[in-house]
Amino acid sequence: MSSTNSSTASLPHAGAERLKADYRMYSGLLLTLGLCAAYGAFADIVSLADTAKSGLPLATLIAAVFQGFFGLTCMGVGFTGAVMDKGSTLLTTIAASSIQLAWMPFLVGLSTIGMGIVSDPSENPFIPALYDPSAAAVKFVGSMAFLGLMSYAIGFIGSLGFMSFSMHSIQAGKPQDRSGVYFRGRAKLYNGLLFLAGLVQLALGSFIINTYGNGPLEAPIFAVVFLVFSPEISVTIGLLQMIVSTIGIVRSLREKPAPDSVWFQTLCFFMYFCMMSMQVLAQVAQAPGDAAASAAPTLACVYLGIALMPAFLDWKMNNLPEDLDAVNYYGIPLLSEKEQPAAGRDDATLEEVNSNDNNV
Repeated sequence: MSSTNSSTASLPHAGAERLKADYRMYSGLLLTLGLCAAYGAFADIVSLADTAKSGLPLATLIAAVFQGFFGLTCMGVGFTGAVMDKGSTLLTTIAASSIQLAWMPFLVGLSTIGMGIVSDPSENPFIPALYDPSAAAVKFVGSMAFLGLMSYAIGFIGSLGFMSFSMHSIQAGKPQDRSGVYFRGRAKLYNGLLFLAGLVQLALGSFIINTYGNGPLEAPIFAVVFLVFSPEISVTIGLLQMIVSTIGIVRSLREKPAPDSVWFQTLCFFMYFCMMSMQVLAQVAQAPGDAAASAAPTLACVYLGIALMPAFLDWKMNNLPEDLDAVNYYGIPLLSEKEQPAAGRDDATLEEVNSNDNNV
């Protein structure tokens, strides 16, 4: 009888530990992604601080300042959750709201691409003048830059928002909203973005090979989120991204979960390693001098979101119940609407959980 009581008493404790682990996980990922956002912004601020006086350069500088702000905000909120095991719905709401400022750099980037597409082919920002680019070539590369920026930006901004809203759901006493079904639906979206990014890069590399020949090129072609010096690398990475994303979509369509399966996460890590070593380092290193060196850290940060989310969502959708019961899974009572903690109040759910174990 005593063993039965002990087992029953341990269930809420196990659920509480699971809830805290999830909260720290979201906080740690928000901290990491916020660091990437801030780092990329600082690179732009340093490079534009003395030259941006008006027009598009000034808009880019202002957007970078906003990006640095929301990046630091996410870092602060993520740190309090991952390291201090603290948080509040107010702070998380501020972080989630500040992330919406990320659309400013995105819109500035789209404006840059649009102006480049309609500019004189000899003065376009994508293809160096030594190639004597045609208007059609400029429009194609610009279109690929548009689609590439859209896929990577939505993937990165979405990953930041995903972590902050997931933290908020726990703080608001609704952790059951993030069930296996929820992650399965999001996996389709982010794998779709990865597929689009791969398709765009494959098309861009193929076009450059067909138009300007094999690499290494005399001068790199810059399509905002793609720096192409060896188009064969672009074709290879694009094809790899399409394969990985297709597998991810197929896995998200399966009815039966595959818990504890890590091969897809290993594949995603291999893809990201190839992106860093080939798409970033190899392409940038081949560029003459150090003209493109400043692009490497920024691109590495931007690429993280779209590479991380498919692996993360696949693991969660396969290792969480399809219908999440907060009482049985997290060991906490299901709160009614009137009992939900108000915005600005310290994290009531986590405080209740922490009160069960002061050593954690």
